[in-house]
Amino acid sequence: MAITFKIRNQKRHYVLYTMIVSLLLCTILLTFVGQLYTNAEGEAYETLHVQTKQIKDDVTLQMISDRENLSTMANFAAKLYKEEEEEEEERYAIMFESFKPIGLIENIGILSEDNTFVTKAGTIDVSGVLSFEEEAAKGAYFSSRVSDITTRGKEIVRSAVPIVVEDKTVAMLYGVVQLDKLYARYNQMTIDLNAQLFLYDKETGDLIVDNIHDTLGNISFLQDRQYNHGYSYEEMMATDKGFTSFRSAYKDENVHMHYSTIDELGWMIALVRYDSQVFTQTYALVQTLLIVFSAIIIVISLYILALMMSEKKVSAIADCAAEVRKTLLETADEKDNISEALKRVCTFAAARSAVFFDADSEEYHFVSPEYRKDMLGEKDRKFLKAELLRYATETHQGKGTALNVLCIKPNAHLRETNGAFYAFLKKHNIFEISFSATVAGANKTAVLATINTKRGDYSRGLAEKVSACFAIALDNKHYLNNTRMEATTDGLTGALNRVAYKNDLATLNVENVENFSCIYIDVNELHTVNNTYGHAAGDEMLLYIANTLKDVFYGHRVYRMGGDEFLVFCKNREQDVLEKGIDILFKQLANRHYRVAVGLSYRTEDINVDDMVHEAEKKMYEAKALYYQSKEQATATVEEDQDYILLKTGLPEIDTILSVLKEKYNGIYRVSLNTDKAKRILMPTYLNYNENEENFSSLFSKYVSEAVDAEYHRAVMVFLNYEAIKQQLAEGKTPKITYKKTDGETVVLSVYKLNDAETSDTLWVFAKA
Repeated sequence: MAITFKIRNQKRHYVLYTMIVSLLLCTILLTFVGQLYTNAEGEAYETLHVQTKQIKDDVTLQMISDRENLSTMANFAAKLYKEEEEEEEERYAIMFESFKPIGLIENIGILSEDNTFVTKAGTIDVSGVLSFEEEAAKGAYFSSRVSDITTRGKEIVRSAVPIVVEDKTVAMLYGVVQLDKLYARYNQMTIDLNAQLFLYDKETGDLIVDNIHDTLGNISFLQDRQYNHGYSYEEMMATDKGFTSFRSAYKDENVHMHYSTIDELGWMIALVRYDSQVFTQTYALVQTLLIVFSAIIIVISLYILALMMSEKKVSAIADCAAEVRKTLLETADEKDNISEALKRVCTFAAARSAVFFDADSEEYHFVSPEYRKDMLGEKDRKFLKAELLRYATETHQGKGTALNVLCIKPNAHLRETNGAFYAFLKKHNIFEISFSATVAGANKTAVLATINTKRGDYSRGLAEKVSACFAIALDNKHYLNNTRMEATTDGLTGALNRVAYKNDLATLNVENVENFSCIYIDVNELHTVNNTYGHAAGDEMLLYIANTLKDVFYGHRVYRMGGDEFLVFCKNREQDVLEKGIDILFKQLANRHYRVAVGLSYRTEDINVDDMVHEAEKKMYEAKALYYQSKEQATATVEEDQDYILLKTGLPEIDTILSVLKEKYNGIYRVSLNTDKAKRILMPTYLNYNENEENFSSLFSKYVSEAVDAEYHRAVMVFLNYEAIKQQLAEGKTPKITYKKTDGETVVLSVYKLNDAETSDTLWVFAKA
């Protein structure tokens, strides 16, 4: 005892010394790392400042240089204005023809006093889009991100200079800077700098360059970020330059940013880096320090941890073995002691399942709840049992009652020596079976096995200690409980009988449980099976259903109420778990083409077992009636389509075609371009079209307003210009447009002329893209 005490004290001292040394090393390491991060952050901000200025100077130089080129072109345009009397487009023709992209400027355009916009491609009236008076008043300027006048849906940056003749602005010359070209120039630069870039308008906040997001938005997206102490979004927007830092919304890191005003352009520039970019070298150094620190701790603690783990393992096995022995031997008169002990073994071994059986008929299974879907069927269990008994018998011969702990894995050796068993293990995803064989009463071999254990050494160590106890418990069960088992167990199925049911009723109503469930099961078509295949087949059917019930509702009371009826009592089990169990039951029985009717009664209060049995029985009979009703029903079921109104032509062939078309088409209409009347052929019900109240153009306008994305309104409404539609059809063209609805669905609208020269009838087809 003294030696044991001394060793334990030494272990405690070793642990204490290790903790003190580790604490000192951690303090030194953390102090050093903190200083490294502080220095790295200071260097990072200085680098951001220098690199921001580098890009800022490049942007300013390039844009000012491009403006000077524009000013030269504006002077040339002024001369053309004085010398030529032609139309605007002809006056500047030589200028447009000779223009080639300069710097970032891809294109030019001229805004005249009459609000016409002249480009190389032609003249556009921009009244309501641009105002010459307002533009002239601005003088030379750089715009923010604006819509391109000549290309719908495209955004650009304009560099504007006035065309002045005799001190009067007669036109405005614009240089068009494509956003993608601006992005390409500075994106590569920021990639080289290992950073991210924002260029945005100082006044509106609209982003001009953003190499983080896929689409351009507004710098206000930074407003909801979690700013670090001493920084804020308001401060950033109120100052011309400085630093800020906040938590990234995309990465679990801080963001460090330097921002500055580009006064000449009215823009702001911001350069951004993540922690992982700022502290790259620091991380590497810290990682090296951590490796060194960890190595020191490992060297100091390795032999102590080995002793502790060994002692922990032995102690854990001994504790669990004691609990299992107590369950098996001290409570030997309880019916479920072997099952409960098997559950403890499975849980301790972190195994998929555990099994105990002997060479006769005794067999106990426990499957971890998360692996219930992988539960082996009856045929597979028999095969596994036979193989394990064969291995146990071969290794046990001539060894008396000695224990043999074996491990079987689907490796190359097993494939060569027992191909069938190898294939079985592979098929059922079994990568390891640990089992112990011992001799039970009457010289019968018994096997205790765990399948797919995550704690192999623990499992095998425990099996060595408790395998014999399982065999003894099995013998005790045979001798001590034989009479009571015969009195309370159904002889065919092994389930509890009505005697056990009545005994249990006396105690169930007074037990204090959180919730209680009663599941009533009736076997469908047992009489048919008996008459068709014989009573042996019916008995096999009942036995299989009973065993499946015991497996699915393990730990709960399963009764055979007589004939083809079973009952299950479940305590403290949630309703959704029970419903999943019922689903598993249906699936397991379906493998044998067996069907049952099930009624479930579940309560958390006012628990009265008799009432719940009657309630579950009633629901079972309702389910049984539905089963036979659906089986005997011979008429076809007609399902109403809730998404479409389908016009019936009365011709079976045409009606069949139209019912198929609705899977691809949103709507099909026959529309008269002369009368504006329509006949629906296939259409969505939500349009509520009434041919007697509305003309087609009203319906179409309402549809565009309510269902079409606003971006496509103008383009889609063009289709109500019936004269233009007629013209296109006369030329042999098919008017067509692809657009998006407000719900994101893409639709293709096509208009076809019907083969009737004397009418203006057309077919309008709305197809799903």
